Amino acid sequence: MIVDVVKCKWLPRLLVLLILLCSLGMAQAQPDFETWGKITPEERALTVCAFDSEAVAVVLIDEAINDYNDERHLITYRHIRIKILKEKGVGYSDIEIPFYTRDDFQRIDDLEAVAFSVNAAGQLVSQAVDRKSIYTQPRNELWSQKKFAFPDVKPGTIIEYKYRSEMKSIAALEDWEFQRDLPVVKSKFDLAIPPNYEFAYMVHKSDQMQVVVKPNSNDGKIYFEMNNIPGLRDEPYMDARKDYLQRVTFQLSGYNSGFGRTKYMTSWDEVTKELGAASYFGSQVGKSLSGTEAFLAALKRLPTPEEKMREIYQYTRSNMSWTGFTGYGSSDGVKTAWSKRKGNVAEVNFVLLNLLTEAGLEAYPMLVSTRHHGKVNTQYPFVDQFNATYVAVIIGDKRYYLDATDVLGQPEMIPFDVLNTTAFVVHRKKGGLVNITDDALQFKESVTISLKLDSNQHLQGVAYINSAQYARTERLGDWKRGRDRYLSGFETKDMKIAVDSVSIKNENNDSLPLSQQIQFRTPATATGDYIFVPVNLFSGFETNPFLANNRFSDINFGYRRLINFSTYIEIPAGYVVDALPKSLQVVNSDKTVVFARELFQDANTNKVLARLKIEMKKSLYSVDEYGELKEFYKRMFDMLNEQIVFKKK
Repeated sequence: MIVDVVKCKWLPRLLVLLILLCSLGMAQAQPDFETWGKITPEERALTVCAFDSEAVAVVLIDEAINDYNDERHLITYRHIRIKILKEKGVGYSDIEIPFYTRDDFQRIDDLEAVAFSVNAAGQLVSQAVDRKSIYTQPRNELWSQKKFAFPDVKPGTIIEYKYRSEMKSIAALEDWEFQRDLPVVKSKFDLAIPPNYEFAYMVHKSDQMQVVVKPNSNDGKIYFEMNNIPGLRDEPYMDARKDYLQRVTFQLSGYNSGFGRTKYMTSWDEVTKELGAASYFGSQVGKSLSGTEAFLAALKRLPTPEEKMREIYQYTRSNMSWTGFTGYGSSDGVKTAWSKRKGNVAEVNFVLLNLLTEAGLEAYPMLVSTRHHGKVNTQYPFVDQFNATYVAVIIGDKRYYLDATDVLGQPEMIPFDVLNTTAFVVHRKKGGLVNITDDALQFKESVTISLKLDSNQHLQGVAYINSAQYARTERLGDWKRGRDRYLSGFETKDMKIAVDSVSIKNENNDSLPLSQQIQFRTPATATGDYIFVPVNLFSGFETNPFLANNRFSDINFGYRRLINFSTYIEIPAGYVVDALPKSLQVVNSDKTVVFARELFQDANTNKVLARLKIEMKKSLYSVDEYGELKEFYKRMFDMLNEQIVFKKK
């Protein structure tokens, strides 16, 4: 086996690229996991995970052996052992194993599961899961899952299961994740590569973690191991979890047939070439769609390319529905999708692309990795880093990025799911990697509230909200999902607000801000001769999201923000202002986050006016900036929660 090792630094992870070319080799017989059923005294005694004390359960062993058969099917043997530490961890004993069932591509068999517990006499007893309680449940037209639950699980129970997976192609080799949301004591992966196949792989890990990589040139295998890995749990404004997981990723990079070596996507130029010739991608571009002739003819009357783009964008969204499936290629073909008027994200956008090009606009397919799918490492041309195809349109010196599955999107606005990501435009001359940011538009909102106190010491109020740009899209999306979902965006956890009415204007005119009016009432907080009135009603800033002492992921807000709040409070009859929070402004060190507060009493109108301004001039903060951002948010929320105090005369 020829091994070529290249090491390079990528913040904050180490990436390793090896190209593996195997000579002759034989697939091994079904393995017998040496740890299966052998519970150690240390595992029995374990009550707290030493390297992740908050964990409710811990993965003691997660191991897999990858192999292949004579048909070059990918065979994977998997063994997992978990100990339940706390009552909240019992849910980890409900097991789901997803597998791809379209065209019988994958099957799961040889599944065994056993639970171990200690009885009253201190003896370790086992209870196997009845095979009759293991069943297959379809998820959708592509995926199914094996499901079962371990019986009588409680804190202290150890569960383990193993199974065999068979896929019809060796190229379906899946990434191996050492890390989970639970801590993992030992994770190991043993890979056997068929003769004449080449795979490239990358190991993603933090500088603090150690990984074992052992290539074996004698039998065409490579072994990976990592130990004592803390759990990675969700964090506010986190991108894809897998961006921060300790893992190893794979991609088929070549094959030697004996008549010459074939390369697969070993450079970005190769990616363009391969995709351009692929039946699922390049062959779907340049197709004429039946029944669109009259629509395309009518477009010629529109005076500008921007108007044509907008009209085609709306036409595609009106005539195509999204199945909910992602993917960067077409499974059934764009013409089939058009005839059915539905398709996956790539097919819907191939329809958009073909209509744009037929109308004479310059448009190209664009591979994207949505923010919850993961970051793209631009140094390595792994096409599986992407999970969808969008459309890039070039008009003059301006680029537009369109996704026709986004029912509320506007051509001028970059889809939220790809803000602060890297995309790849697939075209030999105009293509390449693109960093997608939006420096022109932001989440822009103004809230004006009028408050007065009635005789029953209830605050009666009206909130007038104008939401523009990304704020408009977000608020309108919530409104279309229902009144409760919409109001949850303004949630006030410490006050019981009764909403009497909600009215929305400009819902169908996306060139204007979304205008909202909310009439509400809430009991005032009163103690003796004092009444307390908050100034951050309907702000959405009710709970500080940055309380954790440590953070592992970057902070991605997606877009910049500018929010202004104005609250007019009519001074209750018989009361005077006792305490008015000070007017002030707070900024962080690089002046990208600003909080300003201004309060004053207007003697002419007998009202108090409170103005708040929150501005985020940057949408992406690195994990290294978390400490300062956390401290800023603490100060901001302390000031947001200060109230105006009225005292009885």
